[in-house]
Amino acid sequence: MDHRITRMVKKSSITCTATIRKCLREAKLFARNPRKVLLLKKDVLKRLEFAKDWPKEKWRNILWTDQSKIVLIGSKCHRRPRNTEFKPQYAVKTVKHGGASIMICGCFSYFAFRPIYRIPGTMDQFEYIKIWEEVMLPYAEEEMPLKWVFQQDNNPKHTSKWATSWFQTNKIDLEIPFKLCTSLFLILPVLPSIHPSIH
Repeated sequence: MDHRITRMVKKSSITCTATIRKCLREAKLFARNPRKVLLLKKDVLKRLEFAKDWPKEKWRNILWTDQSKIVLIGSKCHRRPRNTEFKPQYAVKTVKHGGASIMICGCFSYFAFRPIYRIPGTMDQFEYIKIWEEVMLPYAEEEMPLKWVFQQDNNPKHTSKWATSWFQTNKIDLEIPFKLCTSLFLILPVLPSIHPSIH
């Protein structure tokens, strides 16, 4: 810690936070958000080893899907020129009850991309099944080979009893990551990260 800051605070009890922030910047102590390590190096090597063990023909039979939330207002990061934090164009806009975001869902395979589908409202297990019935299954029947495999992550909506029973009723193979092999959980400890859209 810079001793100048400590001396300044002791000398004057009315030191404002802007002055302290300025001194911290001069001392090259910048405020930054901590970063998450998405994949450790050992996990990357295990995934690479797993991917190389699978023949190309098997990869062609997988239907990859994912959902994403896009925040329009209330994003955590903002870019602005220096000393403009209080100008209206750089101020954070607020919306009551968080109504400025959308959820989207999409899928792709070796053969083609499916257009992105906007999820109305909140995504729950029933909405997830509805998306499958109206969007994913028709795409898979048209574009995928006769024997295809569906990939999903371990989101509770995806693994709910309702969703699992729907997949069984419709004879959809959930080979990755659920039925591939029990050793997959040892090979790929962070299961959602095998998805190619993340890499």
